[in-house]
Amino acid sequence: MISDSDRDGSCNPEYKRHESLYIDDHSVVFLVEDALYKVHCHFFKRHSSVFATMFSLPPGNGNSIEGLSDDHPIKLEGVRKIDFERMLSLFYPQDIVKGDLVTVEEWTSVLALASKWLFPVHRQLAIDRLSQIASPIDRILLSRRYDVTSWLVPAYFDLCTREAPLNYEEGEMLGMKDVILIGQLRHSIRVSTRVSMQDKNVIATIQRMLNVSE
Repeated sequence: MISDSDRDGSCNPEYKRHESLYIDDHSVVFLVEDALYKVHCHFFKRHSSVFATMFSLPPGNGNSIEGLSDDHPIKLEGVRKIDFERMLSLFYPQDIVKGDLVTVEEWTSVLALASKWLFPVHRQLAIDRLSQIASPIDRILLSRRYDVTSWLVPAYFDLCTREAPLNYEEGEMLGMKDVILIGQLRHSIRVSTRVSMQDKNVIATIQRMLNVSE
């Protein structure tokens, strides 16, 4: 039976609300491209400082509060539906055990939005997954786009120590500056290999030419 305290939302003084698992939440409506999404506000407030700040702002005078209805959604400009849905899959997975995201492209969507909206935990999750599956070329490009500096030296190391040189497609992706830099690094490493250059010295050479620290 539902008590009066349940109806009016008051709490029995004998009980206390759990500090993290008593969720006082409502749904929020987002508009992405031409699609409306109605999802729990909790995930965005808890994990993103951008949305936490947004939801704490008072409504403007005489204005309807955005996000409470289909007529007044929160418009996420410059965001693609496919990227937003991949981000949402972390909150609402179809596959509870393995998760829904597998490919570099899918995890890049998460990295992009987590970086944009300051979801630090989800950004780190994307970095960890991409570290395992992204090619050295992808890691160099994504490192610069999303400021993942820890990827640069290992990615250059992989490219500079492998047997095969860059192919045309890889060169197109990287651009002239990186192609020349990798060529210089490979030359330096191969000249030094005559005196058995160790991996730590290869890494030091890469760091020096990239002007980055450990």
